[in-house]
Amino acid sequence: MPKKSKNQKKVSFESKPTGNFSLGERLYGFWEMMRPMEWSKSLLNMSIALLMAFYVYNVPTSLGIFVAGFFSVALLWSGLYTLNDFTDWKIDLLHATKKKRPIPSGRVTPMQALTFSVILILISFFIAFLLNNALLVGCLLVMLLNQWLYTSRPFRFKERKGLDMISGSMINPIFRYLAGLFLFVTLAETLTSAFPVLPVLIVLFFQSGGYALYRLSSKGHDKKVNMKSTAASLPQKLIKKASHWVIAFGFIGVLFLFINNITFQNPWVGYVPLYFLAGMIPIIFAIPTMRGVLRTPAKATAPSTYSKVYCVMHATTTAVTIVFLAIHFVLH
Repeated sequence: MPKKSKNQKKVSFESKPTGNFSLGERLYGFWEMMRPMEWSKSLLNMSIALLMAFYVYNVPTSLGIFVAGFFSVALLWSGLYTLNDFTDWKIDLLHATKKKRPIPSGRVTPMQALTFSVILILISFFIAFLLNNALLVGCLLVMLLNQWLYTSRPFRFKERKGLDMISGSMINPIFRYLAGLFLFVTLAETLTSAFPVLPVLIVLFFQSGGYALYRLSSKGHDKKVNMKSTAASLPQKLIKKASHWVIAFGFIGVLFLFINNITFQNPWVGYVPLYFLAGMIPIIFAIPTMRGVLRTPAKATAPSTYSKVYCVMHATTTAVTIVFLAIHFVLH
């Protein structure tokens, strides 16, 4: 457990959210805590799972069930992100960017945030129960437990080297994917037939690489408050290079999904028809922003640069996924 710095102690015991804000600003604070941009991760993982359910497991899919399941997972994560803001607001006061978040800025009180978090999580489980899907409920419970270990003391995995990566960028993507798969595929079907491995690796590669790049934006802050996170403990160049390679492997994995479709159609690998290549078009528009970071990572050290890249990644992910879903449900 990292020791608190003198500055951190001062924030913990003396600082309180203050400020005069309009009702609109306060309401927007609640929306901001939900982090709707982050929904793209759940949307991507669950959409890939939907395609595997249809093409590999040969089970029918439903847009209505998918949308309901997606909002169940998305609202769970909105509640968990709000919980993270609640547990971290005092530390966030020391962060150049995070101090502008709703709680440290004073737009939302800590108790309001905690209450809002509980409400969102309850709505998430309510939707899952309405779908009468025990496997979806199980996935929600695993993600809830994992995020609690990630953010809350005495565990606080986000402050522990290695554990922050495992908890924040490996466990969660897998169960986002499984939540989408179990909307249509039963547990018995996954145990008695081939389980496509490549889609799981793809979501792991993309989101672990993206997570590592995002965490680099807090490297200085983590050191300032003596957090022993992976970003604070390892050299920045090493993390950036590893992240770039991992993301590249993600794209290679996507390519192999298409190659497997026109060659062996091995169900253990996973495959999708070639016309889904149209879903990759939005990536072309993201290249100008991403190219500078990938070519000259030494210039991409400012937190604002990492934030910009992260936003582009989420926007691109959302666009790609919407195209995937449109193609699938129009054709089938």
